[in-house]
Amino acid sequence: MAEKALTAVIQEAYIQGASTRPVDDLVKAMGMSGISKSQVSRLCEEIEARLKLPRQAY
Repeated sequence: MAEKALTAVIQEAYIQGASTRPVDDLVKAMGMSGISKSQVSRLCEEIEARLKLPRQAY
């Protein structure tokens, strides 16, 4: 359940155009230890693949 919530937060932040640091801050606000830039990038790549979006810089 926590993983789905985390993914949803990251997806929404990505859609809103947030960079890695704000995503990390959101994850910490959820009571987790944070997330690395590579983890954010990987999740965003998965979103892009599902939506067939062009690759963006993070």
